[in-house]
Amino acid sequence: MRVLATAAPGSGLFLPTVPLAWALRAAGHEVLMVNTGATSNAVAASGFSTVDAAPGVDVHAEFLAASQAVLAATDGSRPQRSGMGMFGEAMADGLLRAAEQFRPDLVVSTLEQGAGELVAARYAIPYVEQSVRLAWAGPDEQAAKYRAAVAEYLVPTRERLGISAPYAEPTACLDIRPASLGGHDSKTEWPLRYVPYNEGRVLPDWVLDRPDRPRVCVTMGSVLGSLPAGSELKQLYVAVVREILLELAGLGVETVVAMGESDLEGVGELPESVRIAGWTPLSALLPTCSAIVHHGGAGTSLTALALGVPQVVLPQGADQPANAAVLAERGLAVLVRPETISAAAVRDGLSRVLDEPGFGSAAEAVRAEIHAMPSPADVAGNLAALVG
Repeated sequence: MRVLATAAPGSGLFLPTVPLAWALRAAGHEVLMVNTGATSNAVAASGFSTVDAAPGVDVHAEFLAASQAVLAATDGSRPQRSGMGMFGEAMADGLLRAAEQFRPDLVVSTLEQGAGELVAARYAIPYVEQSVRLAWAGPDEQAAKYRAAVAEYLVPTRERLGISAPYAEPTACLDIRPASLGGHDSKTEWPLRYVPYNEGRVLPDWVLDRPDRPRVCVTMGSVLGSLPAGSELKQLYVAVVREILLELAGLGVETVVAMGESDLEGVGELPESVRIAGWTPLSALLPTCSAIVHHGGAGTSLTALALGVPQVVLPQGADQPANAAVLAERGLAVLVRPETISAAAVRDGLSRVLDEPGFGSAAEAVRAEIHAMPSPADVAGNLAALVG
C-alpha cells in the first residue's frame, strides 16, 4: 500500500501524526509525508524523506498573521483570505504534483490540511482524516463546522485545479481521545492511541533522575514563543512567565522550563530551583514530573494525559480554552482562565494539583484508558484492510 500523509504546517498539528506513519512504514507500506517550510525539516528529522509542497512560502507565518489581523480588527472586518483553508490553498498544487508521481492508494490527512481531500478526490481513493485535537473530532459539531469551512474556502482552488468531483466526507476519522474525554468508536470513527512524539534531542543527564522534591514542568508552547522580539505582547508574555517562576519557587518544587532560550530573553535572574531546559521532549521529561503548567495546546495536553501527569492550564486562544475545559471537567487539571491569570493563581492551582489526590488518580485512570486504545500498529492494519 502506498500512503500519502500530510498535515497542516505547525508543530502541534504535525508531530502527533508521526507515530502512525512509523507504524505504516514498519508494516511494510510505502509512506510519503508531504508538508512545507520548517515542518518539512521536522518531517525529515522524524525519519521520512519528503517534498516541500510550497517552497519559498512560509504558510504557517501567513496563517498566524491573518489570524492576528482578525483578532486585531475592531470593526468586525476580516482579511480577504483567512482561516484554516489557507493551508490547503497554499499546498494544493505541490501535494497534487507529489501525488501524480507517487500514485497513492490512500490519503491520510489532518482536518486542517484541506488539500489532502483534494488529492483523494482527484484520484478517487480513500481519504482518512487523522485528528490531532483534544476538544473535537469526527462527527462533533465543532469538527463538522471546521470541516465545512475548510471545504468552502477551497472551492476556488478546486475549480482552478479542475477537480469536478464533489467534496467527499472522510472514509474514516481517527480519534485520539479516550472515550471518557469524548472519543468515538464506530464504523467510521476509529480510536487511535495517542503516542507522544516531540522530536528527538540529546537529553541532559538529570532528565531521567527522579528528584527528591516534586518536579514541575512549565511550558507555553511554540506559538507564543514565536512572537516578534521586542513586541509589546512578547514583553508581557516574558514578564508573566517570570512572575510565575518566581511564585512557584516558594512552593519548594523543582521547576523545569521547557521553552526555547530565545523565548525567555529578558526573563532575568531566576532562583536556583528553576532549570532552563530549552526545547526538551515532554515524553522524556514528564515521567519524572509531578505536574505540568502549560498553555493548553492539544499536543502538550495529550502528552501529559498519556503519561498520567496532572495539569495546570492557562489557555489563551485557538483551541486552548476548549482543551482546558475538557481537562478541568474530567478532574485532570486546574483551569486558570485568561481573565484571572496571575502568578498567585497559578501557584494556588499547582498547590491543589500537588496536594489533592483526586487529580493524580484521574490522570492515572485516563493514562490507563489511553494505553488500552488501539495502537498505531493496530490502526495501520485497519487502514490496509480499508484499501483492500
